[in-house]
Amino acid sequence: MNNLMRKILLKRSVYSFSANLLREEDLMAILEEGKQLSNVVNNQAWHFTAIQNKVVMKKFAELNAYFAIKTGTDDRTISGRNISKIIDNISTLLVISGSGDIKYTEDAASTLFGSMMLAADSYGVKSCWLGTRESMLEENSEAISQLLQIPEEYTPLCVGGFGYPIDDTDVKVTYLDSVVKIIR
Repeated sequence: MNNLMRKILLKRSVYSFSANLLREEDLMAILEEGKQLSNVVNNQAWHFTAIQNKVVMKKFAELNAYFAIKTGTDDRTISGRNISKIIDNISTLLVISGSGDIKYTEDAASTLFGSMMLAADSYGVKSCWLGTRESMLEENSEAISQLLQIPEEYTPLCVGGFGYPIDDTDVKVTYLDSVVKIIR
């Protein structure tokens, strides 16, 4: 199995990270690789906002309907984890914004983040994709853009987290023949 295929098969979202911020060289390498990827209309109309400030992350969470916890007993989850705790465990939150025809760039932003997840793995950085404009960013898009100082011509489209894992246990590949059906 080649290295890229192995990375793809073993890629898993991580929701618990060490408290260490990403090393500057790791963050810049991941962002640089992301900048090199183009969107579906091939105009590379991206703006990246990497947030490492916990106060700003909390304000982002408060503005975000998906993360906002209205009561202390909210039990909404992502992969069985309480979403109110996810932001606390991320060392770097990345918001990918796009310009132009949002119809195409919104899907491309999530694809881009997926590619950046694979790139991050090369540096020992793990990640989790958290959501899109529709599920997370649309409701308070203007306030989020102001908080994150996103240029006016860009729209927040995708958000995810990066960090160093607490436990780097190897993931076992499970082959399930029952999940594939070929109709000829």
